[in-house]
This record gives sequence, structure tokens and C-alpha cells, in this order.
Amino acid sequence: MKRLFLNISMLATIAIGGNGCAKFLDEKPLTEVETNKYFKSAKDITAAMAGVYASFQQEMTGAGSGSTWGKYVFWGEARGDNYDRTQYNFAHAVEIASNGLSSSNAAANWSGLYRTIGRANNCIKYIPQVPQFDRTATKQVIDGNLAQSYAMRAMCYFWIVRIWGDAPIWLEPYTDVAEEPNRAREKAEDIYTKVIIPDLLKAYDLIPKTTTPSQWHIGEGAICAMLADVYMTRKDPDNAMVWFNNLFKAKAPSGKVFTGQSAADLVPQADWKKVFLNANTNENIWSIHWDFTVNGCACLPNSLYHSNSPLQIDSAVMTDWQAIQATDFRARQTVDFAASLRDRMQKYYAVPATGTIDWGAAKTKELPVYLVMYRLTDMMLLYAEAANQKDDMATALKWLNIVRT
Repeated sequence: MKRLFLNISMLATIAIGGNGCAKFLDEKPLTEVETNKYFKSAKDITAAMAGVYASFQQEMTGAGSGSTWGKYVFWGEARGDNYDRTQYNFAHAVEIASNGLSSSNAAANWSGLYRTIGRANNCIKYIPQVPQFDRTATKQVIDGNLAQSYAMRAMCYFWIVRIWGDAPIWLEPYTDVAEEPNRAREKAEDIYTKVIIPDLLKAYDLIPKTTTPSQWHIGEGAICAMLADVYMTRKDPDNAMVWFNNLFKAKAPSGKVFTGQSAADLVPQADWKKVFLNANTNENIWSIHWDFTVNGCACLPNSLYHSNSPLQIDSAVMTDWQAIQATDFRARQTVDFAASLRDRMQKYYAVPATGTIDWGAAKTKELPVYLVMYRLTDMMLLYAEAANQKDDMATALKWLNIVRT
């Protein structure tokens, strides 16, 4: 955290020049705390970690860097072929829907991720000093929060390399305004080998094992899921398998060991919707909680974006879902078939039994949103893909059929 002082020395010089006094007046803003006066208690750790998570969730869900909402969607599935633009599209949405991202795109802004990285860097550097000031900051407290900081830093760089490739590396806080703020981009491969993988391995070493995690915090299972995801992205199914197996030994927020060996380890179809709500199911690994009363509108670009969404479900996907929506309630819980457009994605909202949200009366802009970062079903499908890459078709089909069941 930079020391931010308002030096009004010129005014001070004018004011005291007549009597020859050489004193200066420094006004220190009340909203800023110097790092040498912070990280002195366990409460400081809690507040700092809240800042790390808040920065990341703002970038994924709210009006983060740039002028667009919902990077979770724009940087994720919107770039695939399950979505298309609508008549209410914006220039950046057109580029994203056609997978033609340019440097001038309002959504192509990594500053929010680097803001989160900067906050994680502060935690990594300063959290270890807290026990000398506060005895309640036990080793378990220190290790657990350091693990989350390393994992969050790795997650931000993971997003960066998947979207932009080469990028600057910052592994320490920016504490001096005289320090050069610009750095050259380093190879994506180096970011994987120097930052992402080492940070996640360090996080796994530090995180408490076999404990029941919070759905909203990065726990043992989330770190394992990240490592499996990273290795699969790097086309390394052998190392990915190690972390799938470690994930299956970890606990879900429900307190149940994930296991991931049968359909019984997943929520039944009747409870499927709970995975996307505040439910702490057997499938949840790590989710983002966005609350309107605290954070403002979660105007997801595939559901409700200032009343007219710039993205809609692809017509071919919509046709497939319409064919099954009478017998499979999950289709009705995912998209609003009663809407005249295909831009009413209900997946992340609590949908009533009628199957349709009253978009006007419900004030959907004010509804809480729970975005899934990792869930067990996704990881089991990725496990099947890893087995397939290893030419183990029997295992791949077994896990594919578990999810299908």
C-alpha cells in the first residue's frame, strides 16, 4: 500500500515565511493507513483478506476495470459458441461474441486483476509479521490466510495468461511512488512456471487439510481444483490426475469428503439449482457471493444488463433446451422460455416454482448472485477428459456416465 500524503509545503511556506519558521505541514488522509502502521493484529489480516476477495469479485461480477460489467461472463463462456450478441449489443460485446477481441475493447482491461495481485502481494509480505504484535494470530491463522493470498495471486495470473498471454510479473508490493511502475511483459510459459504453479503448490502446503471450508473462501479443494485446471490447460494430464485425486480427498463446504466416485457424490437432480445458490452443497468448491445491498447491481451481460442484455443464448442451444424443458426442469431453471428474447438467463437466480422470474416485480438488478468458480461436476468432467487424453477410455466413460446419470 503506497503512502499517500498531501504535502502542502508551498502553502505552508507562504503562511510561515514572515516569521522565518522552517516547519512543514503534512495532511495525512484519514482513509489511508501506512503499511508500517497496519498488519498489527488478526483483525488487520481479516480486513486485508476481505479487500483481496472484494477486488476479485468486483472484477468478475461488478463494474470492475474498464466500463463493462460481468467479466465472469465476458472473459468466460461469452467467447464460446453458446452465446450470441443481441440487438442491444455494444462494440465490445460484438467483438467478444465473435471471439475477435481487440486491444481497444472495454472488457480487455487487466488492471483490476493487477489490483487484486497487488493486494495479495501486500498480504504475502506483511501477514507473517502479525504474530509479533498479536498472540491470537496463530500459525494456523497465518498459514491459512497466506495460502489464500498465494492462491488468489495465482488465479489472477491464470486469467491473465489465458486471455492476454505474455504479461508483466509483480511479486512484491508497490510501496514507493519513485519506483518505476511499468514492467516489460514476460512469456506466458514463465508466468506458469515462475508464478502460477509455484504459488499454488505453496498454497497447498500451507492450507489446513481435511477441514470444512467456507464456500466463499479458497480452501484445500479449491487449490486442488485450480492446479488440476492449470495442468489440463497446459495439456499435462499426468500432473492433473495428481490434483484431481487430491481434490477428491478434500471436504466440500457441506462437510462431506468430495470423493467424486459415483453419482451419489453429486447433488440429486431435484437439488441441482442449489449448486448456484447459497447452499453449501456437496458439489460447491468455491463460489463468489455478490450482494446488491453491499456491492450494487450484478448486471450480468447474459441475464440483465441495464434492462437490455447485450448477450443471448445461441439459437441452436435454445432449440435443444426447448425440446427437453417440458421433462427436465433444469432447462427451465436456466433460461426463461417465456421471454420474447433469448437474453434472460435465470441460472444464477432463485427461480420460483412457476419456472419464470417476474423480471419487473422481482427487481432482478437487486437480487443476490452466487457465481460458481469451481464445482465438483465440472472437475469430474475434466477428470474424464484427462483420462481420455491418457488413452484410458474406460475411466473416461465411467466418469462421463456418472455425471450423465
